[in-house]
Amino acid sequence: MSTAYELLMSCPDDQITRMKLVWKAVAAGEWKEAAHHLRNAASEGESSWHGHCGELAGQYDRKVSMQRVLGLDNQA
Repeated sequence: MSTAYELLMSCPDDQITRMKLVWKAVAAGEWKEAAHHLRNAASEGESSWHGHCGELAGQYDRKVSMQRVLGLDNQA
């Protein structure tokens, strides 16, 4: 599984701005927003990089779900 930083460093040129938004959201702990941007990136191609974006979005979605279960979600 790739990290947000690894995806930012290896992203296609047309995804740099989006991945900067992901990196900023992760740094702020805004997992729902980061997952949103990653899903959009994943839907725009079929390379392994795009697949890794989808996998990381799923991981962040699970993190948001866990925060809801624990009552820690401040993004709902």
